[in-house]
Amino acid sequence: MKQIHLILIPLFILSSVGIGCRRSPDDVWNDTKTAGRHVGRGVDTMGGKQGTSRQITNGVEFGDGGPIAFTKDHKDFTPLDDDQMNLQIGDAETVPAPKDSPGEAGSAIPGVDAFKDPALDPELAPIFEHIHFDYNSSLIKGDENLRIIQNISTYMKNHPRLYVFVEGHCDKRGSGAYNFALGANRANTIRTGLIQDGVSPDHVFTISYGKEKLLFEEDGEEFHRLNRRAQFKVYEK
Repeated sequence: MKQIHLILIPLFILSSVGIGCRRSPDDVWNDTKTAGRHVGRGVDTMGGKQGTSRQITNGVEFGDGGPIAFTKDHKDFTPLDDDQMNLQIGDAETVPAPKDSPGEAGSAIPGVDAFKDPALDPELAPIFEHIHFDYNSSLIKGDENLRIIQNISTYMKNHPRLYVFVEGHCDKRGSGAYNFALGANRANTIRTGLIQDGVSPDHVFTISYGKEKLLFEEDGEEFHRLNRRAQFKVYEK
């Protein structure tokens, strides 16, 4: 069974070009708990089996063991070789990590497998729509995407017992490791937007599937566009 890399964020940026910040011991501990528990152990949360976890703090440590790159809005670049890249993962705008870890022993929140697809619920389907991204980007653009985020945040604030997993997905181009990281950035961006709009950080979790769950296997820009998405799973206590 192919392991899915679960990433529960915010993961913090460690810049290799001289951009730094001071972090309190509590901040470092929260990041360590989040990353150490949830990177590289997707099988644990997905199906209840134990995987091998490891902490990551930068792109070099992520994925297949080589550097990974994330280039914002570079339309002519298709990443194919991890060795040519240099990724910085997860600018979460310093939003707080959730206090609970879904699916872990003693957690009040089950793993992602217990969350349901809102598309199957007539009430939730019009609210939890897919959010789409430009090629090679995790930026939220367009009035339609902003409307979706606002609708979701309004619904969650009105339903305080609701919990959400944000899934980050990519199109089929590029390496697997690169796309896991890009999917994480996309999910992370949505989580940040929801929290900035007033949703509790303890109610929003993220997972990256990279290019593992394509909606369409066909080539073509429209198929690629539909695959580049964030979508949602929900759970209500």
